[in-house]
Amino acid sequence: MRRNRIGQRGQSVVETALILPVFMFLLIGVLDVGQVLFVHQTLAERARNAVRFGVVRNYDSEAIRNIFLYNQPTVPPRPGILPGQPVPGIFGLTPDMVQVTRYDANTHEDRVVVTVSNYPFQFYTPLIASVARGKPITMSLPFETI
Repeated sequence: MRRNRIGQRGQSVVETALILPVFMFLLIGVLDVGQVLFVHQTLAERARNAVRFGVVRNYDSEAIRNIFLYNQPTVPPRPGILPGQPVPGIFGLTPDMVQVTRYDANTHEDRVVVTVSNYPFQFYTPLIASVARGKPITMSLPFETI
């Protein structure tokens, strides 16, 4: 009986060594997918809020961009950031990653459009661990004058 237990202990170590890397790979992959969905949904919600801010108030592309990046219409003061350098916004985004445009101004088709592009994702899954860039997110609403 004693010999049998020793052989089983070795068997469980081998099984663990075979299954553990696959399990960890899948677990980290699920976390990466969750992170991608979280970042994408957060940026889409911020873009919706920025577009709504732009159509409810007077059109100001800089204020709309700041609403997207900082959740306020002005750039917040950041200690340690030199004058002239962009203040990083949500998830480290910079103002050049957010485009605010107004199409067909003062017509029936007047729209405010916010597009965020080239935003980074950090993947941690082995074999694909790197920084990737997300697909552009575009939100638009009609600009209605009263």
